[in-house]
Amino acid sequence: MKKLIAVILSVVMILTVLSPAAVAADGKCDCGVLPTIYVGPLGNTDIYENPGAENEKTLFRPATDTIISLVLKLVPSLFGLLLFKDYDGLGDSLIEAVNDAMGAMALDGDGNSLPNVDVKIELPTETEHGRDYQYYFHYDWRLDPVEVAGQLDDFVQHVKTLTGHDKVNFRASSMGGVVTLSYFNEYGHEDVDACIFQSCPLLGTDVAGDLLNRKLALDARALLEYATDGYPPFTAGDTALWALFNILYYSGLVDLVYGLADDILENLQDRVFDELLTPVFGTLLGLWAFVPDCSYESAKAINLDPETQAGLIAKADYYHYEIQGKADKILNEAIDNGVRIMIVAGYNIQRTPLVESLNNNSDATVDTKYASAGATVAPLNGTLGEDYKQACSDCGHNHLSPDGVIDASTCILPEHTWFIKDMLHSNAHDGIMEMYYWFMYADEYYDVWSNPAYTQFLQNDKPNLRMFPMGNFAEGAVAPEYEEGDSFYNKFEKYVMPVTDRIFAFLDKCREVIGL
Repeated sequence: MKKLIAVILSVVMILTVLSPAAVAADGKCDCGVLPTIYVGPLGNTDIYENPGAENEKTLFRPATDTIISLVLKLVPSLFGLLLFKDYDGLGDSLIEAVNDAMGAMALDGDGNSLPNVDVKIELPTETEHGRDYQYYFHYDWRLDPVEVAGQLDDFVQHVKTLTGHDKVNFRASSMGGVVTLSYFNEYGHEDVDACIFQSCPLLGTDVAGDLLNRKLALDARALLEYATDGYPPFTAGDTALWALFNILYYSGLVDLVYGLADDILENLQDRVFDELLTPVFGTLLGLWAFVPDCSYESAKAINLDPETQAGLIAKADYYHYEIQGKADKILNEAIDNGVRIMIVAGYNIQRTPLVESLNNNSDATVDTKYASAGATVAPLNGTLGEDYKQACSDCGHNHLSPDGVIDASTCILPEHTWFIKDMLHSNAHDGIMEMYYWFMYADEYYDVWSNPAYTQFLQNDKPNLRMFPMGNFAEGAVAPEYEEGDSFYNKFEKYVMPVTDRIFAFLDKCREVIGL
């Protein structure tokens, strides 16, 4: 009898050990958790000249020694500028140095890369997958998003085969949304169960439009807000940076530097654009996909030659008019074909202080109105007004933010678009990821009314890795309760900020008196 029991136990153990292999051999996985593909942002992959060769060079992101070399080349011309107002000397050095470092990144007149410039990408081999593991899709972000979408389709098929699943989930971040939108347009929806668009320029971003239209603007206060929004005093180290930024601003040093920068722009802007930015960065189709409709044609007229760049223009036009311009059709078709979609946009953060649209409400990079695919949004630090009425009321829901800043009823997908106040661009901490997991691994299609913890408008609490619902609860929903935060920032906010606010208010008046 003991021998019989031993034999039975041995068989059970063998079957237990072999069952995963049997599943793998059968090509199917029944774990119940679909693999997730993270479609990364612009700059997600380094760009190389002569990759793998002895003379390999990193074009982006430049190596530290390349940056040091570039700065050293500029030092003599900077002295020449300060001593002799030699703007042309600075322009010569700047254009030559940056072209040497990154000029080979430019695409040709057909929108193709130089043959010796490429990325280095290896396909994943890890078969284990689950909620906390994502397959990172790397790509050459300079190229036509439609071309990259073909590579994403190949990646999807690879992950499906690797994991034994018939479908995947997408989490697209920033430019990853451009690629994903292209993928849906070109390759359909049958391989995708759920898709999260996080901080994505689905309808473009005014940073790209303004830059390509040469609409530059410098503002010292906006620079301070941009820096301190990016590095608020969450930790002791962040507090040191926060203090440094404020010291530089209130001391007048930023104004001094900006005064010099204004002079440089006045004397060199056209040269730098004509000889550097347009011939190199103005050829990158990945950047052209960021240009919103309101500034697209004017940017083309300034930067692209219809005769020598006809192929590049055709590719840029296809994305702009057939994909970005039809985002509503593409997103609704995806939903109609069973894809569960969540769009997440940040707001209430100072945007890039370099362009005329610097007062747009944003997540520091992408305008909230574009990342949300159509929301009506008040300017930064403003509201829509006390008398503002929701633009679209046919749905019978309240899509106005409790702080009066956003009307989500004008979004392409108002029931499936979330807004996180004070969320930096593509910055997803553990609390935000919990919301993504809740949505992505559900058996049903959740919307902004499904969970009182994840209402349409949320307040980011990054120091405590969580978010608070701001309001707009579904009828009958019970608002969740949260314990008071106990982070470094909470203590700083409670004990230090009342003092610094008074100091800064006094310094602001001093700046006004002396005309800064």
